[in-house]
Amino acid sequence: MTENNPRRPISDDNIAWLRQQRAGKAPVPPADHVVTLVMVPMDALDIDGRYQRRISRGGLGKIRKIVADFSWSRFGAVIVARNGDRYSVIDGQHRAIAASALAVAEVPAILVSGDVAAQAQDFVGINTTRTSVASIDKFRARVTAGDDAAMTVATMLHNLEISTDVAVGVSLAPRQTRAVTVLEKLVKRIGEGTTFTALELMLDAQPAQRNLLTAFAIEVVAMTVARILDAESDLDRLEAVVADTDFESLKDEAGQMVKLTGGKTARRGHELLLRTYNKGLRAKVVA
Repeated sequence: MTENNPRRPISDDNIAWLRQQRAGKAPVPPADHVVTLVMVPMDALDIDGRYQRRISRGGLGKIRKIVADFSWSRFGAVIVARNGDRYSVIDGQHRAIAASALAVAEVPAILVSGDVAAQAQDFVGINTTRTSVASIDKFRARVTAGDDAAMTVATMLHNLEISTDVAVGVSLAPRQTRAVTVLEKLVKRIGEGTTFTALELMLDAQPAQRNLLTAFAIEVVAMTVARILDAESDLDRLEAVVADTDFESLKDEAGQMVKLTGGKTARRGHELLLRTYNKGLRAKVVA
């Protein structure tokens, strides 16, 4: 590359340490052994809700922009998998919807092979390395792909009739949550049974409360349930405390404590909830 010629071969960027990232792994096969470039009719495209994200308000904004400024050179190719006579979109849902809105007959696509579990794994991989995808959407894809940790949480939520079918940016209805990352962490830290008990207690305490099952509230209650179980104390008393707790206010108070004394917001929230639980008790449960 010279000052008068800014172009350079892509091979100039083949830095040795990048190539070392695949040391010990099988060589990458030629692309035409794995994928096929095809033109797919729009009326044969599907969105598989088992791993694809729901369209959020932000997603609708992206689609509107694609429609308003549509260009094939910017459209690229969607990634699809064949399911019989139809094709499931693995990557490019927003672009495909925009093309459909414009009554486009067919779109360029990269066709990959694999069953629905493999498609879900591809979705997670693509959106982990290329785009920002909400953890709840990755979670649903991991459930479809058969990931053990995700399936444990999914089963627990199913048994409690808690839904994760909520778009990003939308408030939580009763028995809805997006806090799957926290739930996986809690299952690993305090166990599936204790985490289940915490969720059940919250639902019993505030059955009709919107925005109840947030990451903060779940972690605070789960930590407190675990501590009370360890102390062999009274969970019914905790349920009564949770019934009277405004978790948004509790989070604000915990945040103020963090500013003054440090620590993590959920931990401070746990200490505050336990302080309310201990009020009037002779034998205090310590955090």
